[in-house]
Amino acid sequence: MSRAMIKAALRHALPLALAGLALLPAVPASAQDKLLSVDWQNPEIAGFVASRTTNPPVSVGSDQEAKLSRLKLPVLGFDTPPSLVANALGTGERPPLNRNIIMDESNPVWYTIVDRYGDLTVSVEADLRVQQEFPANFPIYGQAGQGATVAPQVSVFDDKAEAGMEGAIADYTVYKFPNVPYKVTIECTERTKETCRDVATIAKDQDLLKLLSARPPQ
Repeated sequence: MSRAMIKAALRHALPLALAGLALLPAVPASAQDKLLSVDWQNPEIAGFVASRTTNPPVSVGSDQEAKLSRLKLPVLGFDTPPSLVANALGTGERPPLNRNIIMDESNPVWYTIVDRYGDLTVSVEADLRVQQEFPANFPIYGQAGQGATVAPQVSVFDDKAEAGMEGAIADYTVYKFPNVPYKVTIECTERTKETCRDVATIAKDQDLLKLLSARPPQ
């Protein structure tokens, strides 16, 4: 990522971080260690656990599953390449995947999965330590509310928004199980930056986010 891209990403992240802090209740620091709860009875998780042996994720090897299985939260990721990858690379075949899994094995309450497809990088991250208190009418993106699902808002940062920036960054956040935030970030080089501007495809690719691992506590 170029300096301009990093600068733009940080400029985007700071207001979100400050907004999150503004939503935090005034409690002692020790209470901030409380983790977000996970609804392990969620039907999507139950279905995944039931079919994991006969229908395992195709993008997760046994060594990666051994690592992911230590996490104390459901792991969302892209088991098949997002449509934007095929559009950018112009191939009908499954593009080669270079995946890196980042986590703290001594405190497995967060993860980042970084998938690299040539000039495109797609990452998914989640953290149970993120603490936010929402009002009852706050729209939780990705959850069904009053019979309808609220679509996540896709943000794009490129040379149109940041002078001197090379390439582009797009991101959105989905909340699931029920309020765990899963942030998806797409990083494009100068050659593929039009891919990060394709908001319609990025929004549609949200449907390709699938469970890659889920280990309900015994």
